[in-house]
Amino acid sequence: MSAPGRRPLKPLSPELPEPVAQFTEALRQVYLERTQLNQRELAAALHLTKSPVSRYLNGQEIIPADTFAELCRIAGLTPRQQQQLGSQRERAETALRAASTDQSDAVPDAVPAAEPAAEPAAVPVSTERNDVRGDGRRTLSRGLTPGTSPRRAALAAGAAVLLAAGVVIAVQTLVTGGDGEAVTDGNPRAGVSRSASDPSSGGSCRPTRVYRVLEDGDILDGRRNDIGDVRADDLFGLDDAPASSPYRFRDYGHVVGSEVTGYVDQAKLKPLGRRCLRPDSR
Repeated sequence: MSAPGRRPLKPLSPELPEPVAQFTEALRQVYLERTQLNQRELAAALHLTKSPVSRYLNGQEIIPADTFAELCRIAGLTPRQQQQLGSQRERAETALRAASTDQSDAVPDAVPAAEPAAEPAAVPVSTERNDVRGDGRRTLSRGLTPGTSPRRAALAAGAAVLLAAGVVIAVQTLVTGGDGEAVTDGNPRAGVSRSASDPSSGGSCRPTRVYRVLEDGDILDGRRNDIGDVRADDLFGLDDAPASSPYRFRDYGHVVGSEVTGYVDQAKLKPLGRRCLRPDSR
């Protein structure tokens, strides 16, 4: 009879080796008839979790010798009974180990044949050689390695040119930050403008960082007072901020064409790069 709260055990797998199945059946009999514990309680008595106990009772693993001895003590088996069951445990352990070894050594029925390695393509190499003319003078000639066609050489040279151009573009993108402006120490605001002058400003002006306003917002002063507004599509130019800014995510500047200077939320600004603003734009 089952103890209260004890769930029925699942049938053993027919694929278990015979010694493993025999020992597991005997172990189940000891568990069901000599203890009044469910699997969780038995696991606690053996200082284990429920998972390994379940594997022992289903033949998935063979109970270790020390844990087996503790289970025999809990079940109240006599030394002779423990010895007989222990012999079964050893045979089951050997059989399960052999089955695992055979399975790991099994070779799949079909193993895809390895494809032959492709021969490396011939690379055109410029060579120089000294030819002796009929008059005894040496001439220096250039050519290609034997077996290299002029068409393949031309293709390889074109690929090399494209690769070099790609490297130059990648380096330029890294240096300019992707928007055509120089970047210093990863900070686009520390970049230096490509030009310190703008023809539209009469020959010289101070380049400033310009943003496009994405949505309406307010302009705050250093005391957090609302002193003006920005509108979507306004141009916002950065100014030299005071030494100590009271904000963390606001930029100091002015709306182009406005006299109001203050702080605007960075989330509302889209960078357009550095531009030279006309002196009368403020």
